[in-house]
Amino acid sequence: MDKNVENLKNKLFKLIDLDKGFEVFGAESHKYTINPCLSEGEIQEFESNFQVKLPYEFRNFVLKIANGIVGPGYGFLGLNIDNLMELKSSESDFFAQSFCLQDEWNDLDLLQESNGSKASAYFDQKFIQGSIAIAEYGCGIQARLVISGEERGNIWIDDRTNEGGIYPLTSHCAAFFHDDPEMDTYMYESVEETKEALSFYEWYENWLNRAINQVLQFG
Repeated sequence: MDKNVENLKNKLFKLIDLDKGFEVFGAESHKYTINPCLSEGEIQEFESNFQVKLPYEFRNFVLKIANGIVGPGYGFLGLNIDNLMELKSSESDFFAQSFCLQDEWNDLDLLQESNGSKASAYFDQKFIQGSIAIAEYGCGIQARLVISGEERGNIWIDDRTNEGGIYPLTSHCAAFFHDDPEMDTYMYESVEETKEALSFYEWYENWLNRAINQVLQFG
């Protein structure tokens, strides 16, 4: 078995064992429910229908750990195959098209041209094509996994609802999104900023490490 999968499993069960009081954000509602894994056949059917090959780390996670589980924000969403299969034929190539961004993007001029309308070009789906939503951080902020294009396998943030644009979830961003929201902002100032997005394993392990530390420190 993939050593990374074993490592993530060990840390996950350590967190579940430690957090008896459901102190980690979201734990009080999900109570560490672990959804069943997908089968190889289910994944292959999805890949065949949408002409994509899911990134290895994500694919391995939903095969061997869970297809939806406690995680960053309100939890790791997994791959909702039933809902995705209902997409219109005109939308079926959304995942196969290459994710078009390589650097952070926030063209507010597009938003101003339509007076902030959600139908504006600023919210065009083309900016997130080739990606799937894997977590909700609240206030409309999504974590998305890129599954097609040069950024394949990496995590990006869609914060257009708050006029924050779309940008890679770097280690610096993770320090903000994955720490206890009650912590003072000065704690983030020493985090070295990098422009490289985290991979799926890095993203989930980053959250696990911080969640475990939170329980040990404040639980």
